[in-house]
Amino acid sequence: MKTILCPTDFSKGSENAVRYAIELARKYKSKILLMHAYETPVIYTDVSVSTIQIDYDMLKDEALNQLKKFYAKIIEKAKDVPFDLILQQGLPSARTTEIATEKKVDLIVMANTSSTEVQRFFIGSNASRVIKDAPCKVMLIPQKSKFNGLKKIVFSTDLSDENLTASNEVVEIAKMFKSEIIFLNVDNKSLVHDDADLSRVTHRIKQFVTYPKMKGFVCTDLNVADGITYFLKNEKADCLAMVTHHRKFLQAMANPSITKRVSYQADVPMLVIHLPH
Repeated sequence: MKTILCPTDFSKGSENAVRYAIELARKYKSKILLMHAYETPVIYTDVSVSTIQIDYDMLKDEALNQLKKFYAKIIEKAKDVPFDLILQQGLPSARTTEIATEKKVDLIVMANTSSTEVQRFFIGSNASRVIKDAPCKVMLIPQKSKFNGLKKIVFSTDLSDENLTASNEVVEIAKMFKSEIIFLNVDNKSLVHDDADLSRVTHRIKQFVTYPKMKGFVCTDLNVADGITYFLKNEKADCLAMVTHHRKFLQAMANPSITKRVSYQADVPMLVIHLPH
Protein backbone atom coordinates (compact mmCIF):
# COMPACT_ATOMS: atom_id res chain seq x y z
CA MET A 1 0.00 0.00 0.00
CA LYS A 2 2.03 2.91 -1.31
CA THR A 3 -0.48 5.76 -1.44
CA ILE A 4 -3.39 6.73 0.80
CA LEU A 5 -5.77 9.52 -0.19
CA CYS A 6 -7.47 11.54 2.54
CA PRO A 7 -10.10 14.07 1.44
CA THR A 8 -10.79 16.69 4.10
CA ASP A 9 -13.33 19.43 4.74
CA PHE A 10 -11.38 20.51 7.87
CA SER A 11 -14.07 19.15 10.20
CA LYS A 12 -13.32 17.18 13.37
CA GLY A 13 -14.53 14.06 11.62
CA SER A 14 -12.12 14.45 8.72
CA GLU A 15 -9.28 15.31 11.10
CA ASN A 16 -9.94 12.07 12.95
CA ALA A 17 -9.94 10.17 9.64
CA VAL A 18 -6.57 11.68 8.67
CA ARG A 19 -5.07 10.72 12.03
CA TYR A 20 -6.35 7.19 11.48
CA ALA A 21 -4.76 7.16 8.04
CA ILE A 22 -1.46 8.31 9.54
CA GLU A 23 -1.31 5.15 11.65
CA LEU A 24 -1.94 3.02 8.58
CA ALA A 25 0.69 4.96 6.63
CA ARG A 26 3.26 4.38 9.36
CA LYS A 27 2.70 0.65 9.22
CA TYR A 28 2.86 0.46 5.43
CA LYS A 29 5.41 3.27 4.99
CA SER A 30 2.89 4.94 2.70
CA LYS A 31 2.56 8.48 1.43
CA ILE A 32 -0.63 10.41 2.24
CA LEU A 33 -2.29 12.66 -0.29
CA LEU A 34 -4.16 15.26 1.76
CA MET A 35 -6.81 16.72 -0.52
CA HIS A 36 -9.35 19.49 -0.18
CA ALA A 37 -11.90 20.26 -2.87
CA TYR A 38 -13.65 23.60 -2.76
CA GLU A 39 -16.78 24.41 -4.71
CA THR A 40 -17.30 27.67 -6.53
CA PRO A 41 -20.77 29.19 -6.73
CA VAL A 42 -22.58 29.70 -10.00
CA ILE A 43 -23.04 33.46 -10.25
CA TYR A 44 -25.66 35.25 -12.32
CA THR A 45 -24.68 38.92 -12.34
CA ASP A 46 -24.00 41.98 -14.49
CA VAL A 47 -20.56 42.43 -12.91
CA SER A 48 -17.67 42.21 -15.35
CA VAL A 49 -15.86 38.91 -15.91
CA SER A 50 -12.59 40.31 -14.55
CA THR A 51 -14.24 41.15 -11.21
CA ILE A 52 -15.74 37.66 -10.95
CA GLN A 53 -12.31 36.15 -11.62
CA ILE A 54 -10.85 38.05 -8.68
CA ASP A 55 -13.58 36.60 -6.46
CA TYR A 56 -12.65 33.10 -7.63
CA ASP A 57 -8.99 33.77 -6.94
CA MET A 58 -9.84 34.88 -3.42
CA LEU A 59 -11.89 31.73 -2.88
CA LYS A 60 -8.99 29.58 -4.07
CA ASP A 61 -6.48 31.43 -1.89
CA GLU A 62 -8.68 31.04 1.17
CA ALA A 63 -9.11 27.31 0.53
CA LEU A 64 -5.35 26.91 0.13
CA ASN A 65 -4.69 28.77 3.37
CA GLN A 66 -7.16 26.54 5.20
CA LEU A 67 -5.51 23.44 3.78
CA LYS A 68 -2.06 24.62 4.89
CA LYS A 69 -3.33 25.41 8.39
CA PHE A 70 -4.99 22.01 8.63
CA TYR A 71 -1.79 20.33 7.47
CA ALA A 72 0.32 22.30 9.97
CA LYS A 73 -1.93 21.03 12.76
CA ILE A 74 -1.76 17.44 11.56
CA ILE A 75 1.95 17.27 10.84
CA GLU A 76 2.94 18.14 14.41
CA LYS A 77 2.50 14.49 15.36
CA ALA A 78 3.20 12.93 11.98
CA LYS A 79 6.57 14.24 10.84
CA ASP A 80 7.65 10.71 9.97
CA VAL A 81 4.88 10.37 7.36
CA PRO A 82 5.30 11.93 3.88
CA PHE A 83 2.45 14.16 2.72
CA ASP A 84 1.46 15.78 -0.56
CA LEU A 85 -1.12 18.58 -0.44
CA ILE A 86 -3.68 18.68 -3.22
CA LEU A 87 -6.15 21.51 -3.78
CA GLN A 88 -8.99 20.91 -6.23
CA GLN A 89 -11.95 22.91 -7.46
CA GLY A 90 -15.22 21.05 -7.81
CA LEU A 91 -17.49 18.52 -6.14
CA PRO A 92 -15.46 16.78 -3.38
CA SER A 93 -16.66 13.26 -4.22
CA ALA A 94 -15.91 13.64 -7.92
CA ARG A 95 -12.47 15.12 -7.33
CA THR A 96 -11.67 12.40 -4.79
CA THR A 97 -12.34 9.59 -7.25
CA GLU A 98 -10.54 11.44 -10.06
CA ILE A 99 -7.41 11.96 -7.97
CA ALA A 100 -7.56 8.36 -6.74
CA THR A 101 -7.54 7.19 -10.35
CA GLU A 102 -4.91 9.66 -11.56
CA LYS A 103 -2.50 8.97 -8.69
CA LYS A 104 -3.17 5.23 -8.62
CA VAL A 105 -4.20 5.40 -4.97
CA ASP A 106 -4.38 2.14 -3.02
CA LEU A 107 -6.79 3.27 -0.30
CA ILE A 108 -9.10 6.20 0.38
CA VAL A 109 -9.58 7.00 4.05
CA MET A 110 -12.36 9.45 4.84
CA ALA A 111 -14.80 10.48 7.54
CA ASN A 112 -18.08 8.65 7.86
CA THR A 113 -20.05 11.73 8.83
CA SER A 114 -22.56 14.04 7.21
CA SER A 115 -23.51 17.66 7.57
CA THR A 116 -27.17 17.34 8.58
CA GLU A 117 -29.16 15.23 10.99
CA VAL A 118 -31.31 13.93 8.15
CA GLN A 119 -28.24 12.69 6.26
CA ARG A 120 -27.05 10.84 9.35
CA PHE A 121 -29.66 8.19 8.58
CA PHE A 122 -27.57 7.41 5.49
CA ILE A 123 -23.90 7.32 4.70
CA GLY A 124 -22.89 10.96 4.11
CA SER A 125 -23.55 12.02 0.54
CA ASN A 126 -19.88 12.53 -0.31
CA ALA A 127 -18.91 9.17 1.16
CA SER A 128 -21.68 7.36 -0.71
CA ARG A 129 -20.57 8.76 -4.06
CA VAL A 130 -16.92 7.99 -3.34
CA ILE A 131 -17.74 4.39 -2.44
CA LYS A 132 -19.82 4.01 -5.59
CA ASP A 133 -17.15 5.38 -7.97
CA ALA A 134 -13.81 4.75 -6.25
CA PRO A 135 -11.20 2.74 -8.18
CA CYS A 136 -9.76 1.34 -4.94
CA LYS A 137 -10.65 0.29 -1.41
CA VAL A 138 -12.40 2.86 0.77
CA MET A 139 -12.23 3.02 4.56
CA LEU A 140 -14.88 5.06 6.38
CA ILE A 141 -13.91 6.30 9.84
CA PRO A 142 -16.59 7.23 12.39
CA GLN A 143 -15.83 10.43 14.28
CA LYS A 144 -15.54 8.67 17.63
CA SER A 145 -13.32 5.86 16.34
CA LYS A 146 -9.71 5.83 17.52
CA PHE A 147 -6.97 3.72 16.01
CA ASN A 148 -5.98 0.93 18.42
CA GLY A 149 -4.49 -1.41 15.88
CA LEU A 150 -6.45 -3.93 13.86
CA LYS A 151 -6.47 -6.88 16.22
CA LYS A 152 -9.85 -8.16 15.07
CA ILE A 153 -11.38 -7.72 11.61
CA VAL A 154 -14.92 -8.89 10.90
CA PHE A 155 -15.56 -9.81 7.28
CA SER A 156 -19.24 -9.98 6.41
CA THR A 157 -19.73 -12.71 3.82
CA ASP A 158 -22.56 -14.25 1.85
CA LEU A 159 -20.22 -17.21 1.11
CA SER A 160 -20.35 -16.68 -2.66
CA ASP A 161 -17.27 -17.47 -4.74
CA GLU A 162 -16.60 -13.86 -5.69
CA ASN A 163 -17.11 -12.63 -2.15
CA LEU A 164 -14.69 -15.11 -0.62
CA THR A 165 -12.14 -14.55 -3.37
CA ALA A 166 -12.24 -10.80 -2.67
CA SER A 167 -11.68 -11.49 1.03
CA ASN A 168 -8.03 -12.16 0.25
CA GLU A 169 -7.58 -8.39 0.07
CA VAL A 170 -8.56 -8.32 3.73
CA VAL A 171 -6.15 -11.17 4.43
CA GLU A 172 -3.27 -9.06 3.11
CA ILE A 173 -4.14 -6.31 5.59
CA ALA A 174 -4.54 -8.85 8.39
CA LYS A 175 -1.06 -10.23 7.72
CA MET A 176 0.43 -6.77 8.12
CA PHE A 177 -1.26 -6.23 11.50
CA LYS A 178 -1.30 -9.90 12.60
CA SER A 179 -5.05 -9.58 12.92
CA GLU A 180 -7.67 -12.19 13.61
CA ILE A 181 -10.30 -12.43 10.87
CA ILE A 182 -13.83 -13.46 11.73
CA PHE A 183 -15.88 -14.47 8.69
CA LEU A 184 -19.44 -13.58 9.64
CA ASN A 185 -22.36 -15.11 7.78
CA VAL A 186 -25.76 -13.77 8.81
CA ASP A 187 -28.47 -16.35 8.12
CA ASN A 188 -31.75 -14.53 7.57
CA LYS A 189 -33.59 -17.52 6.10
CA SER A 190 -33.46 -20.62 8.26
CA LEU A 191 -33.02 -18.68 11.54
CA VAL A 192 -31.80 -21.91 13.14
CA HIS A 193 -28.27 -23.20 13.00
CA ASP A 194 -26.14 -25.85 14.68
CA ASP A 195 -22.54 -27.08 14.73
CA ALA A 196 -23.00 -28.70 11.34
CA ASP A 197 -23.81 -25.31 9.80
CA LEU A 198 -20.70 -23.80 11.33
CA SER A 199 -18.56 -26.67 10.05
CA ARG A 200 -20.02 -26.21 6.59
CA VAL A 201 -19.26 -22.47 6.64
CA THR A 202 -15.73 -23.03 7.91
CA HIS A 203 -15.03 -25.63 5.24
CA ARG A 204 -16.41 -23.28 2.58
CA ILE A 205 -14.14 -20.42 3.70
CA LYS A 206 -11.03 -22.61 3.75
CA GLN A 207 -11.61 -23.48 0.10
CA PHE A 208 -10.79 -19.87 -0.78
CA VAL A 209 -8.69 -18.50 2.07
CA THR A 210 -5.52 -19.65 3.75
CA TYR A 211 -4.71 -17.73 6.91
CA PRO A 212 -3.83 -19.12 10.36
CA LYS A 213 -5.82 -16.66 12.48
CA MET A 214 -9.33 -16.95 11.12
CA LYS A 215 -12.62 -18.53 12.02
CA GLY A 216 -16.17 -18.67 10.76
CA PHE A 217 -19.24 -17.55 12.65
CA VAL A 218 -22.92 -17.91 11.83
CA CYS A 219 -25.60 -15.77 13.41
CA THR A 220 -29.31 -15.63 12.65
CA ASP A 221 -31.38 -12.51 12.16
CA LEU A 222 -34.27 -11.59 9.90
CA ASN A 223 -32.35 -8.42 9.01
CA VAL A 224 -28.75 -8.90 7.88
CA ALA A 225 -27.77 -5.37 8.94
CA ASP A 226 -29.14 -5.98 12.45
CA GLY A 227 -27.20 -9.23 12.67
CA ILE A 228 -23.95 -7.53 11.69
CA THR A 229 -24.49 -4.64 14.09
CA TYR A 230 -25.32 -6.93 17.02
CA PHE A 231 -22.26 -9.05 16.33
CA LEU A 232 -19.94 -6.03 16.12
CA LYS A 233 -21.13 -4.67 19.44
CA ASN A 234 -20.53 -7.99 21.19
CA GLU A 235 -17.21 -8.83 19.56
CA LYS A 236 -15.65 -5.36 19.88
CA ALA A 237 -14.11 -5.55 16.44
CA ASP A 238 -11.62 -3.01 15.16
CA CYS A 239 -12.91 -3.01 11.60
CA LEU A 240 -15.79 -4.28 9.51
CA ALA A 241 -14.92 -5.31 5.95
CA MET A 242 -17.58 -5.63 3.29
CA VAL A 243 -17.53 -6.41 -0.42
CA THR A 244 -19.93 -4.77 -2.82
CA HIS A 245 -20.67 -4.42 -6.50
CA HIS A 246 -20.71 -0.84 -7.80
CA ARG A 247 -24.15 -1.45 -9.26
CA LYS A 248 -25.58 -3.22 -6.21
CA PHE A 249 -24.30 -0.47 -3.95
CA LEU A 250 -26.87 1.89 -5.43
CA GLN A 251 -29.61 -0.52 -4.43
CA ALA A 252 -28.15 -0.89 -0.95
CA MET A 253 -28.16 2.89 -0.47
CA ALA A 254 -31.95 2.86 -0.81
CA ASN A 255 -32.17 0.60 2.25
CA PRO A 256 -31.82 2.77 5.38
CA SER A 257 -31.35 -0.29 7.62
CA ILE A 258 -27.97 -1.03 6.03
CA THR A 259 -26.56 2.47 6.07
CA LYS A 260 -28.05 3.62 9.35
CA ARG A 261 -27.65 0.52 11.48
CA VAL A 262 -24.34 -0.79 10.20
CA SER A 263 -22.49 2.41 9.36
CA TYR A 264 -23.61 4.62 12.22
CA GLN A 265 -24.68 2.52 15.16
CA ALA A 266 -21.61 0.29 15.22
CA ASP A 267 -19.01 3.10 15.50
CA VAL A 268 -16.53 0.76 13.82
CA PRO A 269 -14.42 1.69 10.79
CA MET A 270 -15.79 0.13 7.61
CA LEU A 271 -13.55 -1.11 4.81
CA VAL A 272 -15.39 -1.35 1.48
CA ILE A 273 -13.96 -3.51 -1.30
CA HIS A 274 -15.45 -3.41 -4.78
CA LEU A 275 -16.04 -6.40 -6.96
CA PRO A 276 -15.61 -5.86 -10.72
CA HIS A 277 -18.51 -4.32 -12.63
